[in-house]
Amino acid sequence: MKRTLTTLFLAMTIAVCPLWPTARAQQQLDQTAKVKAEVLKRLNKKEEHVKVRLRNGTEVRGYITQTSDNGFTLSNEKTKTGTDIAYADVQRVEGRGMSKTKKIAIAVGIGVVIFAAAFAYGFTHIWND
Repeated sequence: MKRTLTTLFLAMTIAVCPLWPTARAQQQLDQTAKVKAEVLKRLNKKEEHVKVRLRNGTEVRGYITQTSDNGFTLSNEKTKTGTDIAYADVQRVEGRGMSKTKKIAIAVGIGVVIFAAAFAYGFTHIWND
C-alpha cells in the first residue's frame, strides 16, 4: 500500500513539475503589470518622487520623468541624471515619505491620548470633589 501511494505521488510530481515555470512566468507578468500601473498612476497624479526596490535588492530614489512600454526613466534628484529601468526589474514602487494611512493613524492616536488625558484630569479634579 505504501509503495502504491509513493508511486502515485512521484507520478503526480513528475506530471506537475513542467507547469511550475509557466506559473512563475505568469506571476512575474502580473507583477510587471502592477508595477507599470503604479508608475503610470503616480506620474498622472504628479507624485513623481518615488523609492524603487529592484529585484536584485538595490533601492533607487528619484523622480519619474518619462515612461515607455517596457520601462521608465528615474532621474536622480541631486545629479539630475536619468536611469532607464525596465518594469520587469522592479519589485516594488513606493512614494516617498509617510503614507496617508500612517498619517491618519498617528493623528487618531494623538487624539485618543489627549482624550484619555482630559478624561483622567476631569475624573481626578472635577468629579472627585
